[in-house]
Amino acid sequence: MLYARWITLTVFLVWLGFVLLKEKTPIREKIKYIIPFVEGMVGGLIIDSIGVNAGFYHFSRQPLYSMSYFVIVIPCWGVFGLMVNYMWKYIGKEKFLRGTALTIPLFMFYEGYNLFTNSWIYTTPIHFVALGWFPLIWTFAGCNRRRKVVFKMEAWMRDYRENRLVYGFLYASKIFIIVVMFPLMLASLLRLITDFKYIRKSEIGFTQYAKELLMG
Repeated sequence: MLYARWITLTVFLVWLGFVLLKEKTPIREKIKYIIPFVEGMVGGLIIDSIGVNAGFYHFSRQPLYSMSYFVIVIPCWGVFGLMVNYMWKYIGKEKFLRGTALTIPLFMFYEGYNLFTNSWIYTTPIHFVALGWFPLIWTFAGCNRRRKVVFKMEAWMRDYRENRLVYGFLYASKIFIIVVMFPLMLASLLRLITDFKYIRKSEIGFTQYAKELLMG
């Protein structure tokens, strides 16, 4: 039996390896991709801790917090975070709606093959699962674009204030994103460590750099 997690890890590592090698950017710029990878692992651990302990789903082969969970599931979350950020930037062209549209093919890919492998099993209806993918993508894309994502959702909330269902979904998604992204911001400290030497040698002041980092 093929494991969905191993399929995911293999497919996207090969894909990311190809696109990063093909990408014409300095090595120093490519090293920065480790930030969304770390954020993906941290965020995945938080999401699984919430989702599994709340009884929304469980892993059939890699129980939460087991050795196999940390060996395969957590790295897969890292690849997922890296992949979402890369696709949002280059395929989504940094546009909120275009980036959000990436949710559909990602949902179909992940949940589609999981129907055959059952690496994770839901105890909640599939339409709730589908809706949950939108704040999931926004969270991981928002790691590097946190203010832009939250401000856009606040604008939508103002537009749909009269629609309780849509407003409630957007409000819950906003809170979820903020709560999950807060610890992910800790992973951004790695970026400061990586860039510290570069900041000292450049004419960019630390205040300006911090401002750009927070604005994502």
